[in-house]
Amino acid sequence: MTRHLTRRAEEAVLGAALLRPELLPSLRWIPPGTFSRADHAALWRVLHSLDLSAVPVRRVTHSWSGPAPVAYRDMPTAVNRAVADLEPGIRATLTPPHLAELAGSCPNPGTAPLYGGMTVESAIHRAVEDAGGKLRDTARRTDIGRAPEALALGEQTGERLSALGRAWASVPEPVRAQLDAPTEATVTPPDHERARVDREAESSTVASLLYQPAQLREIPWLSEQDFTDTELASTFSAMRRLDARGAPVDPLTVAWEAARRPGHSLSDRALQDLERAGQSGQAAFTGEQVLRTAALDRLDKTGGDLRTYALHPALAPTGLLDHAGRALGPLSHDRERVMHAEHGSELAPADAEPAPPARQPPALDYEMEMDL
Repeated sequence: MTRHLTRRAEEAVLGAALLRPELLPSLRWIPPGTFSRADHAALWRVLHSLDLSAVPVRRVTHSWSGPAPVAYRDMPTAVNRAVADLEPGIRATLTPPHLAELAGSCPNPGTAPLYGGMTVESAIHRAVEDAGGKLRDTARRTDIGRAPEALALGEQTGERLSALGRAWASVPEPVRAQLDAPTEATVTPPDHERARVDREAESSTVASLLYQPAQLREIPWLSEQDFTDTELASTFSAMRRLDARGAPVDPLTVAWEAARRPGHSLSDRALQDLERAGQSGQAAFTGEQVLRTAALDRLDKTGGDLRTYALHPALAPTGLLDHAGRALGPLSHDRERVMHAEHGSELAPADAEPAPPARQPPALDYEMEMDL
């Protein structure tokens, strides 16, 4: 949601609390951390800390109440006293004129729960956008030697999405029903151009496998999708299929098998040149480089997808979290494959059905952390 509308929703719920403080106990499901501004969050905490019984009552007529005066507590005076104890930067923004402005910015205090739901929704969009940015930044800064640590961030992000889902579930059902309308729009992330490419490692892996096909059984964690070169990917896939059937693997059988599937394939001459260039026992080492490079690139793509979803106005919270969760799905399998490659453990072929994700580590501390 736009910053302008987010600010207006936050101001409306704060204004409602200033005008009708008796609403505050029913709005405790709105965490202070959902507010986009530090002064708004601080004011929300102050409002919930006040002893309302000690705040004097006044009667005022408002446009939303009609001709009948409304009895309300003199919250601005009580808040001004409480604000005096806050740190100087926050105190400088929560001035009496600003509090009066906030009180006047609420269209209707009776709609405060809906304004609060809008505030939580906006915070979820910001948190998903922030998570996507962190994934992309991590993927682009991390050396392939530290790929496992980078992929762990993906799993921590999954835990963070679960926390956001719980925050949304805490919003009263009538409010969620009004805001969580399904969208008919198709949200498709833009095409991703791989930022990380290691064609030398890809070529060396295929060459070593052609020279010594028995190595195929040492790298069950490597997948055709890990290659950026489509011809090398087709060749690797053909070798994998031949080996699975117990058939011989050589340049001719590989060329024959690759021709069964339309697409890019290497010429007989290119296959023979690769076989001659291959080195014994190298496939596991270079194959792991191919895997780590691809996994970091998928981490980059996932971060971009999360940002695309977060910035799409048609996605309500449940739809946004569903899209983001599906985008994170492949990262758990990538991390599992990288760990198996690193430790030399047995693993089913990478193209097989992925195993259920392991228990995720604790969530990261985000700048826009919600008080959950």
